[in-house]
Amino acid sequence: MRFRAVRPSQLGKVDAIIVPLFAGVEPPAWLSRPARAAIARLVKEETGVTRLYGVNTLHEEPRVVVVGGGKPGLLDAERARNIASAGVRALWRSSVRKVAIAVAADSIGEERAAAAAVEGATFAMWRPEVHRTRAEERRLPAIDQVLIVTSKAVGNAIDRGAAIGEATNAARRLANEPANRMTPTLIAEAAKELAKEAGVRIEVLDAQRCRALGMGSYLSVAQGSHEPPRFIVMRHRGRGGSGYDLGLVGKGITFDSGGISIKPADNMHQMKADMTGAASVIAALAAIGKLGLKLNVIGVAPCTENLPGGGATKPGDVFTAMSGKTVEVINTDAEGRLVLVDGITYAQREGAKRVVDVATLTGAIAVALGNHFTGLFGKPDSFVELVRETAAAAGDRLWPMPLTDEYRDEIKGEVADIRNSAGREGGAIKAAAFLDSAVEDGTEWAHLDIAGTFWFDRDRSHAPKGPQGPAVRTLIALAERFAQDR
Repeated sequence: MRFRAVRPSQLGKVDAIIVPLFAGVEPPAWLSRPARAAIARLVKEETGVTRLYGVNTLHEEPRVVVVGGGKPGLLDAERARNIASAGVRALWRSSVRKVAIAVAADSIGEERAAAAAVEGATFAMWRPEVHRTRAEERRLPAIDQVLIVTSKAVGNAIDRGAAIGEATNAARRLANEPANRMTPTLIAEAAKELAKEAGVRIEVLDAQRCRALGMGSYLSVAQGSHEPPRFIVMRHRGRGGSGYDLGLVGKGITFDSGGISIKPADNMHQMKADMTGAASVIAALAAIGKLGLKLNVIGVAPCTENLPGGGATKPGDVFTAMSGKTVEVINTDAEGRLVLVDGITYAQREGAKRVVDVATLTGAIAVALGNHFTGLFGKPDSFVELVRETAAAAGDRLWPMPLTDEYRDEIKGEVADIRNSAGREGGAIKAAAFLDSAVEDGTEWAHLDIAGTFWFDRDRSHAPKGPQGPAVRTLIALAERFAQDR
């Protein structure tokens, strides 16, 4: 799909126009008189036309897709992205090929709004039904050209929006694959392809290399599976020199049965996407490489299955993490934190002084925040706030959670330094406290628990059900921010 930014006078002939409509606000003046009249009739005759992400299609010439923008003054990058996505999704079953999107800049500025519109249109062009055999059930929309209509030049917004949208879809594609088609070995192969396209260096460590590095915590999770673990390391060097300005670590459990502490059968199939954190990091590194950002970034994705078996970890077993701390495994279904601590230590040993990890870590965070906010933990507070602000500007909603010494005390083990489970109360915070045990003095660290936001069980006007690719845009935006700060 090709994107181009145009002024209203350059629009020319298109098959459809997507128009955001806000409560009490007139549609763009550059629309044709018949289109404006049709929108006016719609507002007069129908209620709730401006309801957020509500869609109405007017069969004018060209077709007009009206997307509700809600109350004026509340537009941000997330809404701008979702408005564009809802409009494109409304055209999924049509034969239109050339589409225009009217950009509503409001308070965020046309450049950011244009990038969000490109990102949203790209997001809308991905479908989850890839393994259905009937072509009409997996056919992509016919749209092949999208014009972003703005009143002034928008710089590199088109390229940036496309890179972020493609990265988000790459993460969704990886997370959507069944576990038998996205094993640790296969996700490593997919990462190599993305790295090659983006000019990013990659190496994949096998179990023997990881054992030599002392990754006993990570390898303990892999013991029950016949699939070999793969520890993926991607490196973008945009400024030269040593060290890394940012380290990204993603949980890569390509299927999570819970191990010996086995999960209930209901919805266990969704645990194919328990590697969404790893997918997010892999996709973000590829986008960072494509954008040519002038900083050094290391991405780490410890990948393995978590299955029961004759060699599987048993509750009560003790292992030594790469940090040197001993870990008592109380619950084998609390495995994500076991792989992440070794990933965090590895990133620090390679020279990362800022580390952000992403993981579908705890059901407890979904109980606390539902499906609309990602849990945010970390230290120091100034870094946590920087991550939150950057995410908000990028169009992701993160909610800061507490992390104090009381929670760190609760994860002390009975026979080892730390234990991987310490009861249900405050479960998401205790999991973060476990990760904090691997964070060295002087490292700025943030943990994004995406267990409530990585998957949606129902279709929405702006997104199909299934994997949502959360946090990818946040990781890219953080890299952009640190590149600018240099």
